[in-house]
Amino acid sequence: MIRKKWIQPVTAESNKKALVKSFEQEDKKTILIVEDEKLIRYLLKDILSEQYITYEASTGKEALDVISRVVPDLIISDIMMPDMDGLEFCKVIKDTPASCHIPFVMLTARNTIEQETEGYGSGADAYLSKPFQTEHLLVRLQKLLEYRDKLHQYFRSESPLSKVSTLNEVSDSDKNFIEKVVSVIEENIEKDLDSAFLENALNVSRIQLYRKIKTLADMTPTELIRHVRLKRTVHLLETTNLTVSEIFYRTGFNNKTYFFREFKKIYNCSPNDYRLNYRLPANKKI
Repeated sequence: MIRKKWIQPVTAESNKKALVKSFEQEDKKTILIVEDEKLIRYLLKDILSEQYITYEASTGKEALDVISRVVPDLIISDIMMPDMDGLEFCKVIKDTPASCHIPFVMLTARNTIEQETEGYGSGADAYLSKPFQTEHLLVRLQKLLEYRDKLHQYFRSESPLSKVSTLNEVSDSDKNFIEKVVSVIEENIEKDLDSAFLENALNVSRIQLYRKIKTLADMTPTELIRHVRLKRTVHLLETTNLTVSEIFYRTGFNNKTYFFREFKKIYNCSPNDYRLNYRLPANKKI
């Protein structure tokens, strides 16, 4: 049943309140609800507000205005809307670097196979039909968010990136992409790598590469290249007698000041101090 307190027009004021709440409750994920039918929008807000901080928009254009000020953790959108429908809105979201990583759920009464295929073709991550069951909706949203979180945590963990195959929760297609992009970086690590190099090596467009890496790793391609280089640096510090200068060149860094700054930013110490604390015994070197 819909609580009457939600029966109010979409206003900038309600989204301002949500923004304030997001600062007060940083542990809560944020969801943008895009729906032109007031009752359905209020129902969704009522269902989601206990677990999530919710923002609202009644059209795709209005939603883009919201996203220009705050980036939600997930978007749930209708398809049939005035000004900009859900399909066009989804394409804009997925083709924009700043928002392409946001999970996008389509919730619509258009539920034929052809319409669902069209939804996924626009970039949607999930497609749910109206009328929906509350528990099904909540579980689907939760699993989408958990999947992204697990991948992001993996990339920022101590685990070697080459071990992604051990993650049972990750889909085969995502594992294959991660393994391929990491392999390309590692095999060419001494070169002057950039996003364009990866695009050519993987045969993907700039936005496809950016979207995929941002979605899986929560990094830009440039950040991922640096991340893989630092992982290789740590491996060499732990397992070889190479000097820091030799490792610096072997991992593709071409500016020592930048190298030391980025290393300390991640590991909170200098490369030499890291080696003193974490070097593996000779019989345990990999």
